[in-house]
Amino acid sequence: MRKHKKIHIPADLAQAILDHLDELGAGTIEEYVEAVLRSQLLRAGHISAYSQEEEEEVERRLRDLGYLD
Repeated sequence: MRKHKKIHIPADLAQAILDHLDELGAGTIEEYVEAVLRSQLLRAGHISAYSQEEEEEVERRLRDLGYLD
């Protein structure tokens, strides 16, 4: 289970998200904010789409298939 930290956003932004949760494809304000932040960090290359374990598993599979030395 991942740890969480509290953040504060302006009330008007929170209300706009809350008013449009269905359209935004999220169940809660927290889910939406996390998805947007994750997307931006991925796009900027600051985080990986995969956990360390997942990356190691992909690398192992590619090596087993002969794609990596």
